[in-house]
Amino acid sequence: MAALIRKDAWTLSNISTWEPTLLWYAKAVGEMATRPATDPTSWRFQGGVHGYSKKSDPLVSAGPIPKKTVTDQFWAQCQHGTWFFLPWHRMYLGFFEQIVRAAVVKLGGPPDWTLPYWNYSDAGNPNARTLPPAFRQAKLPDGSANPLFTIDGVNILRAPAINAGNAAAIPDRDVDLTGCLGKTFFSPTTDTTVGDLGFGGPATAANHDAHVFGVRSVESVPHNAIHVDVGGQRTGGWMIDPDTAALDPIFWLHHANIDRLWAVWNGMSASHTDPTVAVNVGGRKITWATSIKFNFYDATGKAVSMTPSQVTDTTTPFNYVYQDTSSPLAKAPAAALAAIATMSKNIASQRPKMVGAKKNLTLTGSPQSAAISIQPLAAPPKAKAAKAKAGKVAAAVAPPAPLGRTYLHVENVTSKKANITYEVYVNLPEKPNAATYEEHYAGTMHLFGVVRASARSARSAGNGLSFSIDISELIDRLKQINNWDEKNVRVTLLPRAGTEGPIGKHDPIKIGRISVYRA
Repeated sequence: MAALIRKDAWTLSNISTWEPTLLWYAKAVGEMATRPATDPTSWRFQGGVHGYSKKSDPLVSAGPIPKKTVTDQFWAQCQHGTWFFLPWHRMYLGFFEQIVRAAVVKLGGPPDWTLPYWNYSDAGNPNARTLPPAFRQAKLPDGSANPLFTIDGVNILRAPAINAGNAAAIPDRDVDLTGCLGKTFFSPTTDTTVGDLGFGGPATAANHDAHVFGVRSVESVPHNAIHVDVGGQRTGGWMIDPDTAALDPIFWLHHANIDRLWAVWNGMSASHTDPTVAVNVGGRKITWATSIKFNFYDATGKAVSMTPSQVTDTTTPFNYVYQDTSSPLAKAPAAALAAIATMSKNIASQRPKMVGAKKNLTLTGSPQSAAISIQPLAAPPKAKAAKAKAGKVAAAVAPPAPLGRTYLHVENVTSKKANITYEVYVNLPEKPNAATYEEHYAGTMHLFGVVRASARSARSAGNGLSFSIDISELIDRLKQINNWDEKNVRVTLLPRAGTEGPIGKHDPIKIGRISVYRA
């Protein structure tokens, strides 16, 4: 059977708001929402697979949830802040698509229905960052409630500007793919969570609650960014919370696009390969492809388990391809590819060392700065000379040359309520203009899941989120304008106002430490 094609939702929307693929999706969502949460093919069960909290469940009045023996094994299983982020979500979408397709067929729809994707990064589409129209309509063509807007009589909570079709609700930076697609390796080949975390995130064991993000990994931008933008920093919509995100039907189109970007990255270069090196994590050798199995239910209600090795190709076992997997980035010149490959291998295997830090900051809506003094990177000790049998001393082994990479690490970001996005700048002047902001910009912290990650649980110490930011090129720019002093590095965090208006004072966001690392 030929592979089925997952299509661009905006290509479909340009045909009509209710092009059949989107209309059947809406009808299937509505049908799934009538099933009890104890049914593995129901809307609420599928949402619970990603995350669940009775306290935040907007559909809690719809009936009882499954028994604890079931929820312990199948609910709140989403993988974040880990190299399992991409394969776990590919499995999740694959089984979900099969469940929706079965509902479509039950309702009289086509047996080849596929899940669309929302390509908000499409530079050729002026509407790309706008929520597709089918998700903003209160009614279906027959006058009944639209399940893409209202589920079980409850309006899906999103940022008002998103539901109003305002493209400006999603900033350009939040859909910029140059960072993630520009990565030359999937994950570090060591167990580090500091430094360049590659395209796919750090090597970890299974990881649900604790999050470490590389701000230019695909999980940060566009993934976390879109979750926050759609849910709204102050609105607290469903998409901003991992425990409710999958209840919003747009979640699945967003993740189809993230899955598509994995296919795009794989296809950009023969060197863009999935992890093959086993990594020592907590004293245990973890192999990305086969060490861990993840549990799901299929469209027949049968329990299944899979490893990442089974989903490295979209055509096996779920049998789909994407309408467009071309790279939006310019291809590097052939002469540069060898140098890139060598640098990539070195960066992927590095273990950066801390050379400066500032502890304990609290963000409440106003700019906050931390002054850090960078100490020289200590050279690795020379290997002890071994005495030769002849009594001669062997020559000392020269330490490896440093790579010249510098990273900011914003650690243990915690909050009980606030999901405010903060931008990070280095050596920002007191009265910057727009160009100066750009010149000193380091990265953005999108706090998707911060409340969940800040809460202690059986699986998490509640240490919150951490962000690793490569500032090597930024330092080069600052040196060129004579604004770099190793003994006085000023890191400034600014709340990013959105279409919801000025941020103003908000509940505290605490930062355990801002560190500088070098390799």
